Amino acid sequence: MAKITTLFIDKGGVLTFSRALATELGAYKITVNSICPGLVDTPLGRHASAGRPSRSAAGVPAGRMATGWEIAYAALFFISDESVYVNAQTLAVDSGITGL
Repeated sequence: MAKITTLFIDKGGVLTFSRALATELGAYKITVNSICPGLVDTPLGRHASAGRPSRSAAGVPAGRMATGWEIAYAALFFISDESVYVNAQTLAVDSGITGL
């Protein structure tokens, strides 16, 4: 099986598992949500993007990679009291790439 196919299966499995947990744990007032980051400006992210135009910041609506802090802020929302009624959701923190 190709590596990319395995990656997609893994990601899909994690999202499905998150939704299933949200359904089971909601009765206990436990929420389960997922964050799907886009390109993130980290040493590994820069290395993975090197020489791959499809992973360049030019294709991102914001014209740059996300910072680690921007992904962390999404996680902070999910663990805050402001998200108490948010459950079984997937938040794409990707500058709108998934919406294109």
